Amino acid sequence: MPQTPDLPPDWHAFETAYDVEATWFRLASASLVLLGASAFKDQAFTAFAFNAVSFPSLSLSFDTAPDNRQRADYPPDWSNECMEADVPEIGQLWEEGYARIEGALSELIDAANDELLCAIEEGYLHSLRKTMVRLEASRAFEQIKTCARFWTVVTQIDADTDEEERLLEQVRQGLLA
Repeated sequence: MPQTPDLPPDWHAFETAYDVEATWFRLASASLVLLGASAFKDQAFTAFAFNAVSFPSLSLSFDTAPDNRQRADYPPDWSNECMEADVPEIGQLWEEGYARIEGALSELIDAANDELLCAIEEGYLHSLRKTMVRLEASRAFEQIKTCARFWTVVTQIDADTDEEERLLEQVRQGLLA
């Protein structure tokens, strides 16, 4: 894989060079503020996901059906699978704030062999989990109305929800230690 100053050779170097977690945190926090002031301001949300629908693309997914989780209807058919499309200001925020990272990450993915690609994807998902825990700890979700048992997850298409919950909880515990 060619190594150039603009293309760090692994996820950790890439995340550091592009300040990915801090950028995601800033964009997600600002998105929650925008959502709380949008036409959805009176909507009570039951769940939020960083939804890695097509790596490296990322969507902010929200659910509003309060009984889905109790009925074991998870992962949900997200009520708002791409909130960035439902609230154009959020879409514009991410378009401007994530485009540079997404473009560089696409180049890194294209240049990676299979082994490195798996490591990059794992690092990417782990960084999303760390960002989610930081959002939870900062009380960023207080910018929107949430149900009492508000659920957060980092997910992909066809992900094992139980495994995703376990991995997110592992990050929570690691950051508390």
